[in-house]
Amino acid sequence: MAYDTNKELHNRMARIESKLVRGFEELGVNITTSHDWLSVDDQSQVVYISTLGRSLMVILSDMARRGATKVGKDYTIVHQGNTVGSIVFTPVSV
Repeated sequence: MAYDTNKELHNRMARIESKLVRGFEELGVNITTSHDWLSVDDQSQVVYISTLGRSLMVILSDMARRGATKVGKDYTIVHQGNTVGSIVFTPVSV
């Protein structure tokens, strides 16, 4: 009985954590400590990402920190060598 209660509690905590992470990401808050998940080639207007699990708001805010300068221009998003989309660079304030 205690095992089921502990497992249920763990599952609920994991769901709460997921909702909090998603909520902060939707606000554009990067809550991870790793800063190498995104790099910008500003000259070519390409953003390289190491994960697809980040919100567009966080991509935009980290683009500014990583050297994107061409406001209003399209940047190609590349993940593991594949073009996965594009984003118009509009700096966000967090």
